[in-house]
Amino acid sequence: MNIKAKASVAATALLMVLFVIDSNVRGQEPTSSPSQSVSKPATDKAKSEEPNDVAATTNAAKTEAGKPAQTAEAVSKPVQAPAAAAKPAAAPEPDFWRREEMTGDWGGTRTKWKEKGFEMEISLTQFYQGVASGGIRTSSEYNGTFQTLFKVDFGKMFGWKFWSAEIKTETRFGGPLVGGTGSINPVNTSAIIPGADGTVFSVTVVNITKLFPINLQEGKLIALSFGRYNLVDLLDEDFFAGGGTDRFFNIAQIGPLTVLRQVPLITNAVNFAYIRGGEPFITLGLLDPNDHSVDPGLDDLYADGVTFAPGINFPVKYFGKSAKHTIGGAITTKKYTPFDVIRQIIIPGPAINPITPQRGSWSINYTFRQYLVERGKGDGWGFFSQVSFADKDTSPITNFFNVGLGGNGLFKSRRGDEFGLSYAYTDLSEVLKDNIDLLRLGERLRPEHQVELFYNVHITPWLQLTGDLQVLRPSRPIADTAIVPGVRLKMIF
Repeated sequence: MNIKAKASVAATALLMVLFVIDSNVRGQEPTSSPSQSVSKPATDKAKSEEPNDVAATTNAAKTEAGKPAQTAEAVSKPVQAPAAAAKPAAAPEPDFWRREEMTGDWGGTRTKWKEKGFEMEISLTQFYQGVASGGIRTSSEYNGTFQTLFKVDFGKMFGWKFWSAEIKTETRFGGPLVGGTGSINPVNTSAIIPGADGTVFSVTVVNITKLFPINLQEGKLIALSFGRYNLVDLLDEDFFAGGGTDRFFNIAQIGPLTVLRQVPLITNAVNFAYIRGGEPFITLGLLDPNDHSVDPGLDDLYADGVTFAPGINFPVKYFGKSAKHTIGGAITTKKYTPFDVIRQIIIPGPAINPITPQRGSWSINYTFRQYLVERGKGDGWGFFSQVSFADKDTSPITNFFNVGLGGNGLFKSRRGDEFGLSYAYTDLSEVLKDNIDLLRLGERLRPEHQVELFYNVHITPWLQLTGDLQVLRPSRPIADTAIVPGVRLKMIF
């Protein structure tokens, strides 16, 4: 990292310390949800809207294997206000420290746009991360991502009830992913989307969603969505995930790693979901198995096959608090070997022996979440765990397990702050291990162990500073246990 960048990071850190001191007075009034801006689910934002408007603004990008964001609950709520009621006076805009976006409501323009069916979210996230000790070598990198998200409610805009759309752009900038760890899992997910180094721009999301109501009072409907997706965004979770810009950095804490062979980062897909009780119950995604992070992918759409990604969710309550079981999987018709490149992980190839590509790559996963402290919907913290398996002939990762704690409001005086602590175990395919050059690696590849903890200070609703620490026992035997600290600064405009 050059001197100017280091000076900038140091100055920013000092400024954040001053903001934190001031924000103890200004920025931490108790709220019903940890992050009511970019990271807040679309459902919670829309609870006061009319049913047809809410449905049309469903957030198709925040889906899991094709499930729409949890907007059905808002859809099913009847309108309470009488038609003849006088329009209330507009509430004054919050001050600089309490507003949701740094630039505010633009003199009421944002509110007017939202009433007409258009929303825009802008954020800048910067990272400084390095290998402090261990691994293969010490190193550090500065990088970041600038993102814009546009939401269109066709119900409000044109009167097309239950139709909505999303467009998202991402510009990745700065140095490459931190190297020298000796691990297979990238230590910063955002650093590889949409490219792995330098400045890379991509339109990562362009999709349309149509909701088909069955019984809105019971929260039952069907969602059909199609277009282009950043599949990391589809994991809409309270305790983990976040795409690297929220919560954990390491990709191991975002989703089950065995699906990485069948499910690319950014691709085109058709998604279906049956929603009941306001929550996705059955989901199915039909994905192009090729990664299209920096190209539209329309000329060769499904040319190499298709990936089927089904899932089923079982919301329950234990000890009087919300919990959920999810069973999912993926199977693809595209031909693969364990050495074929996957952008989400670092494969220590190439193979020393010829390996015949095979079709039918599959994976299966189970996820559990349980609130331990639950103050309201999406407000609290709890336990999570994921277990997944995949076939050894096509997938580089065949066994994955993680367990952890995460959420918001660990301290009563800091209800908006988020935290997480997680352990992950990643084991590699025996076919991959048997065909790696041992002279270069020193010994046979071993399972990888990873521990990550973070604390995300919501200095204001629009300014978040995160400290992150990872401890890795890498898959490469020649690498020592790596200590990887990092810092993240997110600004919402």
